Amino acid sequence: MTNQEEAEIQISELDLLSSMFPYEDEFIVTDQLAVAELKHYVENESAEMPSSKVQFILNVKPEISNASMVEFSMACALPLKYPTVLPEITVRSSLLSRSQQIHLNSDLKTYLMQNCSGEPCMLSAREWVKDHAAAYIDKELSSSSVTTSNAVQSEDITFTRLWIYSHHIYNKQKRKNIIDWAKELSLSGFCMPGKPGVVCVEGLQTSCEEFWSRLVFLST
Repeated sequence: MTNQEEAEIQISELDLLSSMFPYEDEFIVTDQLAVAELKHYVENESAEMPSSKVQFILNVKPEISNASMVEFSMACALPLKYPTVLPEITVRSSLLSRSQQIHLNSDLKTYLMQNCSGEPCMLSAREWVKDHAAAYIDKELSSSSVTTSNAVQSEDITFTRLWIYSHHIYNKQKRKNIIDWAKELSLSGFCMPGKPGVVCVEGLQTSCEEFWSRLVFLST
C-alpha cells in the first residue's frame, strides 16, 4: 500500500466517524492542523508527507449492570503508515484503576493485532470497547473496598512536579493544547517552545498523570 493510499484511507475513515458520531461528546478531532496537512497531501501528489499524526477522541457509553452509566474515552492517534500499522489507542475511565486500564488496553491491542492488521479498524476497536470494557469495570467495582477508597483519597492529595523534555516543540496548535490541558486540570507550570522543548507542570498527582497520558499522543 502506498503512502497516498494510506492517507486516503485515513481521510475516508475520519469522514465516516464524523458522519456516524456528529456530536463532540461522541467524537472530536483534537489536532485539526494534522487533518488539514493530511487532506493537502491527498489532494496534491507533489505535497510532502504530513509531519503530524491525526489525533482524536472517541467516547463510548455502554450500559453496565451495577452502575448507571460509565463513559470510556478512547484517545486515538493514527500513525502516518496506518492502516498498514495499527493505530495508537488508550482507553480510560474514571472507574478504572491503573492496573485495570493497562489490562484493558493490552487486551484491546491483542485483539487489533489478531483481527485488524492492515485494515481500517477504528469502528472495530470502538465496538470491542463497547462490548468488553464493562467487564473490566465490573472487576474493579467488585474489588473496591474501604481500603481502596482510602488509597484513592491519599493519592488525590499527593502533589507532583512533572518535567518533560522533548526533542523540539514548534507546532502552535500543540502548544495551545499543552496550555489548555494544564488549565483544564488546574496545573501550574510553563511550556518552553524551541529545540529542545521543555514542559513543566505541577499539581495533584492524578492530574499530572492525566496530563502526561494526553501529552504522549502529541507528536511535537
